[in-house]
Amino acid sequence: MNKKLVIIGAGPAGLPVASQIRKETKDFDITVITDRNYYSYSPCGIPFVVSGMIKSFENLIMRGPKHYKDMNIDIKTNTKAEHIDTEKQIVTTNKGEFNYDTLVIATGVKPFVPNIKGIGLDGIYLMYSLEEAIEVERALKESNSIVIVGAGAIGLEMAYAFRKRNKDVMIIERNPQIMSSILDPDMASIVEEYLESNGVTIFKNAEVTAFEGEKGKVSKVVTTEGEIKTDMVLVSVGVRPNVEVAVESGIERGVTGGIITDACLRVRKNGKFIPNVFACGNCVEVIDGVTFRPSLSFLGSSAVRQALVVAENILGTNSVYAPIVSPGVSIIGELEIGAVGANSKRAIENGIIPKESRAYGLTRARYFPKGEIITVKILVDKSYRLIGSQIISKEGVKGRIDSMSYMISRGVTAHQLALIETSYVPPISSVIDPLTIAARKLIGITRDKFELPESMDNTT
Repeated sequence: MNKKLVIIGAGPAGLPVASQIRKETKDFDITVITDRNYYSYSPCGIPFVVSGMIKSFENLIMRGPKHYKDMNIDIKTNTKAEHIDTEKQIVTTNKGEFNYDTLVIATGVKPFVPNIKGIGLDGIYLMYSLEEAIEVERALKESNSIVIVGAGAIGLEMAYAFRKRNKDVMIIERNPQIMSSILDPDMASIVEEYLESNGVTIFKNAEVTAFEGEKGKVSKVVTTEGEIKTDMVLVSVGVRPNVEVAVESGIERGVTGGIITDACLRVRKNGKFIPNVFACGNCVEVIDGVTFRPSLSFLGSSAVRQALVVAENILGTNSVYAPIVSPGVSIIGELEIGAVGANSKRAIENGIIPKESRAYGLTRARYFPKGEIITVKILVDKSYRLIGSQIISKEGVKGRIDSMSYMISRGVTAHQLALIETSYVPPISSVIDPLTIAARKLIGITRDKFELPESMDNTT
């Protein structure tokens, strides 16, 4: 008889586990449980549908029901896991019980809902799922003024998308800067100026104290800086690991709120790791590759990598999930915003006093058409070990962030970065890469000031 594999969650961790195992063997009956109606879609594409760049939400669906049916993977939609009995090996749901030989918990995240008066009014959205994104799209047809609470990457991407639909957009951020979890203030100011040049109004150091409405629908946002009339509100103040069903079943979570696992991603209960129960994706606590302390990663790329580790271990290959540095790039209009490792704030919170360097350059030879300014920043610890980088431009960001991801995870120093050879071809690069310039400034080889355009002229 086939073994029974049950996976709770049909997101970027759960489904890859199912698919990878099915590609390798037919020895498992695979059941995937999800409390949503839509699955196998790219949430990162939602802002681009709202802006009109992508035609329809249907384009975000990567695989349909037929694909998984043909793979003999049984997906149970609108099915909520309510309890896990690890002794009897049963998952109880609102639609019955599922026995398992191996269980994978891939429940992802849920949006943080702030305790603000009036948060339940119609016209206030959290938009962490495709279902709610579709509701937002419908509401846009009758909305002219939109308030976004929170200035993280998702909120800013949506702000630009709303502006492309000719809506008045205001952002309320309680911190003194935008994107404070990944950018330093000097780099965040570049993004802020770009958004404001595109008609987005940003209120910083302001906190929402209440939502008020008429006939049950939001019409006003009350803040510490005054009141704002609005037709619609998007609350985007972060997410939390969705771990309730695991924790209520006795599975342990760590200091970050994510599920504790060993390096093979097996969960822990009563102080012991369970050999046939795994967890992966955004609900899992991971180890930060800069601070080497428990952390969380809410990146889809991290979820997929964890899924492959889990699949390999279920199939009998000993595989481990290494500490992470979380490289990521956000796209806001034409602007690419990349970050990896720790920013200054997080470094200091973890006892690291960073040294930093910022440099400008051009993405192409100066004489080549359509070159863009690129701003790079690197951070090191007292031993000059690379611990973080932030890069902003209209092109050329991803490759450099990926390079920095590798170097940070391998313990490369600024001295070594300053000596690394880089390729040069006029249509896509300058003769000396801006990362090299930043490293040289940091170790004192180059002492020129940050002046434009002279300091950008590093081409031949």
